[in-house]
Amino acid sequence: MNAPLDLRHLPPPEPMQRILDALEALPARACLVAMTPFRPGPLLPLLEANGWAWRVEDLAGGGACIAVARRVDSALLESAAMPATDGATARA
Repeated sequence: MNAPLDLRHLPPPEPMQRILDALEALPARACLVAMTPFRPGPLLPLLEANGWAWRVEDLAGGGACIAVARRVDSALLESAAMPATDGATARA
């Protein structure tokens, strides 16, 4: 797994677009982890509609961290390395 993408410094909708772009190149049996300035609410329905599973956690210092994998690889989300968080929401 690669280091998390740190997108917290970008204004909306750039974090969402960069995540979608990165997912296009994501190899099979891999997980993408990204830190965003806000909880990525508008991204979640797009992920679900396109066959992705996700896990989102609120970061202790603000923002959120999202892990995304293909639905068939959703077990990878449990072992995704995510920074210190305040809580998680997941959808497989």
